[in-house]
Amino acid sequence: MQKLRIVYAGTPEFAVTCLDKIHKSEHELIAVLTQPDRPAGRGMAISQSAVKEYSISNKIKIYQPEEINEEFQKEISQLRPDILIVAAYGIILPQEFLELFPKKSFNIHASILPRWRGAAPIQRAILNGDEEVGVTIMEVVKRLDSGDMFKISKQKRDPLLTSGDYFKKFSNDGADLMMELIHEISLGVSLVPIKQNENEVSYAKKIKKDDGIINWHLNSDEIINQVLALNPFPFSRCKFRDKFIKIYHAQRSNIKVKTYTSGSIHIENEDLYVACGDNFIKINKLQPINGKPISGKEFIYNYQVKINDRFENGE
Repeated sequence: MQKLRIVYAGTPEFAVTCLDKIHKSEHELIAVLTQPDRPAGRGMAISQSAVKEYSISNKIKIYQPEEINEEFQKEISQLRPDILIVAAYGIILPQEFLELFPKKSFNIHASILPRWRGAAPIQRAILNGDEEVGVTIMEVVKRLDSGDMFKISKQKRDPLLTSGDYFKKFSNDGADLMMELIHEISLGVSLVPIKQNENEVSYAKKIKKDDGIINWHLNSDEIINQVLALNPFPFSRCKFRDKFIKIYHAQRSNIKVKTYTSGSIHIENEDLYVACGDNFIKINKLQPINGKPISGKEFIYNYQVKINDRFENGE
């Protein structure tokens, strides 16, 4: 088995799991690339990425280039790397940089490619109501998420899990798949690439804050998918008594009410239900403005919610 000299490129918490597994493996982690420190949070204080924090605590060499220019490429070349591993790095890697790695470059992508190439694959899969979700290990090439595939994990989507839940799950699943691939490469196993079918490509455009506006006239599945997909960012939102509320979690219900209007509230067994275009959904968790996240039951009690109360659209 060859001991590989690995460069790792990643930025958010999603990328830390694989980084940790590589760091604890028999291979040599020679450098970590992560995005520069940037303003974040309400106060817009300068913050370090999760990958940088991990690397500092484990005394791993860190690079934070604003761009992958010729000077930076020379510096990485001097490290004599074998392979580049990428997970949610967020900076475009030019072809001449990828050519520095004789055993190529591989990326963890949280979708079943070629479906949902791009920035927000988990959120878009849930928003779309996909029945299957998964993670793919692919070669990094110049064109966005279009490289050959080498490992794919698929599973039926759980209708109760949020994007945040799947971030954690696919961070682990993707790390395990990547470690399998690294092990095979170190053993000299002949890899079998799978070409992506360009006729099946879809793109997962970046999530914006306005994607969270709830329209209660939509059908129940659409609204549930919106709520699950946009947790933890930017959260789906609506209005209650003229004030904004974030909806954290919702699910299907079997409530049968003969007459109702979209947004109207129904209370049964101390649980909170809201009418959509076709049915009621159960609200499990929500956050009033300037408040903390609470359960539907707590919301009913804290705000003395009545049957004639209603949620309004989030415009």
